[in-house]
This record gives sequence, structure tokens and C-alpha cells, in this order.
Amino acid sequence: MNFRILIIGFLLVSCSETYKKPNYIKFNLTTDSIFVTTKNKNVSPIFIKIVDRAAKEQFIDIDKKSEKILLKFNKSVVDTNYILEHYKFYGYYGTSNLKNYDTLYNYQLPFLKGKRYRVLQGNFGSYSHNKITSKYAIDFKMKIGQEVCAIRDAIVVDVKNHFEKNGTSKKYLNKANVVFAIHKDDTYVQYAHFKKDGVLVKLGDTIKKGQIIGYSGNTGFSSEPHLHFTIYKPTKNGLVSIPFILDSIPSSKYKKGKYALHN
Repeated sequence: MNFRILIIGFLLVSCSETYKKPNYIKFNLTTDSIFVTTKNKNVSPIFIKIVDRAAKEQFIDIDKKSEKILLKFNKSVVDTNYILEHYKFYGYYGTSNLKNYDTLYNYQLPFLKGKRYRVLQGNFGSYSHNKITSKYAIDFKMKIGQEVCAIRDAIVVDVKNHFEKNGTSKKYLNKANVVFAIHKDDTYVQYAHFKKDGVLVKLGDTIKKGQIIGYSGNTGFSSEPHLHFTIYKPTKNGLVSIPFILDSIPSSKYKKGKYALHN
């Protein structure tokens, strides 16, 4: 399944062109019927939003590594081209309606004990933390090659590790090395801007709080070396950035220019 990870944190694959089938759905044909099904090969739940020609929407949640029928058609009436012409399919990480998650969880600082780093950009930062997908993110200024640690136990959902360039134009938005993972309460975390080949974990790994998961860098949409991380919850419009508690302090208190020390 080819779900793209955007550095801004919004995770989406869509089918916007007529007759183009997304790679996370398939057609199963029987003598009389056409079934549109999906097989989730991902290590996290996903959901599919289906929009028909009349702009009606339906949402279908799919568990980890499971298959579900999305639509059924009479084969004598429609064909697969008709389906793709009249329906659009959008794939998102998570569940379509996550109501409860641990808002009081105390996340650990994303670096080793004894280390001290300055906040480069906090919540609602004007440079790049000004969208629904990034407004509660925190950036710590780190030299290239500093140890990045997991802030909570999680399962790795996706990894990017091969990029080596950075810049401040939009063409770099999808070119950061990242670790994207799911927590026990079905929230997600994204760590970003690792150096090339600097990620130490792989898809499907279980990572522990405090574990070194990679080395900081300056890849993707970035003006200088740093670590960017965000906590997300899934919604019907995709992942959105949420506030959190970091080392017993609300994320909103991490202001630009202040230092955080991991005691």
C-alpha cells in the first residue's frame, strides 16, 4: 500500500483522475457482480472515504492487515471504468472517528538524558507550524548527527531514509527522512529531518520510550538542522496536529529560544 508521508504530517492517498485505480483497492469479479475491496497490508488501521458523483460520502474503517468489501455492483449494468468514473476513493491512516485518546500522557523529551536543546519553533510557529497538520509541532535545534529518541512506545508505520537535500521551497515538502509511528491509543507521531541513512528503525518495528531511533539531520523542507516532531489524531479529513504534554509541560509552553533539559 503506497500511502505518502508528507513532512507537514497530513497522510493521504487519493484517486483524482478518471479511470485511475488507487493501489489500495482492487476489483473482484464474479459471474454476476463486481466487488470493490481493499486489503490493508499496513501495520496500522486505515479508513477509506468514498465520494460518489453526487458528492455523497461514506467512510469505511479497515483493521490492521485485513480486507473489506467497499462496494458491490451488478456486472451486467456497470464495468470497472464506470466505477472509477463515478466514484473517488481516498485512503487515510487511522480510524475515521477517534473519539478517545490519552490526553494526559506524559511524553518524554526526544533526546538523551543529560542533553539540552533549544526550541527552534514551537506551537503555532509562523514559519511552518501554522496549519492544521502542524500547529502543535515542536522543533528542537540539533546539529547533524545528534541522537533522536522515541517519546513514547509505538509501532513504526513508515520510514523514509534515503533523502539528502534540503530547501525552503515546496518541492522539498515530501523529501525529508522521517519515522512515522502509531501509539497504543491510536494517535500517531512523526519525527522528521533525519540525516541520510540516519534512521535506525524499520517498518513494523516496536520502539520503546527513550530508544534511539535515528540521528538528526537537515533533509526536506528545512532551513537548518533540527528535529521536528508532531502528535496526530485521525479525523474524517485526515490527520490533525494535537496538543500534548512533554516532560510534564504542556507543548504550548515550549517557546522559541527556550531550552529543554532532559534530566
